[in-house]
Amino acid sequence: MTWAEEESKGTVLITGANRGLGLEMAKQFLADNYQVYGTSRKPEKAIELKEAGATVLGLDVTSEESIATMVKTLAGEPIDILINNAGYFGPKLMNQGMATIDTLTRKEMEDCLTVNTMGPIFVTQALLPNLRAGGQKKVINISTRAGIIASGGSPYAYGYKVSKAALNMVTTNLSAGLQKEGFIVISLAPGHNKTHMGTQGAPLDPKDSMPMVKQLILDLKPEQSGGFWFYTGKRLPW
Repeated sequence: MTWAEEESKGTVLITGANRGLGLEMAKQFLADNYQVYGTSRKPEKAIELKEAGATVLGLDVTSEESIATMVKTLAGEPIDILINNAGYFGPKLMNQGMATIDTLTRKEMEDCLTVNTMGPIFVTQALLPNLRAGGQKKVINISTRAGIIASGGSPYAYGYKVSKAALNMVTTNLSAGLQKEGFIVISLAPGHNKTHMGTQGAPLDPKDSMPMVKQLILDLKPEQSGGFWFYTGKRLPW
């Protein structure tokens, strides 16, 4: 560990933290003296995450067995903030000719829903004892403005957009069920960033946007639970 236990401000668990937004979020919380657990489907390859000072855990959010193994490892460990970041865009990225209704496959839809919607549900469910033992009780579901139904949509990325719109409903359900226990549950759109998923054509650099994401999370108040927030602090429509 690179932090002193007595100086730690709390514990954050970030899924899909081996690269991209998850990795930069981990670095930002570590720099602010938080203990960070970062998950990866292939933990042996999460070298940069480990070198940053995070505790690396193996996790495939689509596997009940993998979730159970993680929970066993974390038994008795309080978690203040859970960031459900692990996500899947689809077999083709936004600069590779995304599927339309003519080319969309059942597998693409199933994979997106399994990772982006069901993953956060069952990871959160499994970690509820840890979160209940934590002091902040925050659950952050990483969503996207592409999932805003009110935007009118576009004819591409069915799996990704539908699964993230469904994730927003997960947020409202979790908030309704857990708010009485002091939980704060939100959906958060981090903006279009230069990552593997966002591609290098994106306008934002995670090193600039993730500090804002971290601060938004730390500043959350109970009355914000159940809402959808942009990384800038602006409230978004569903």
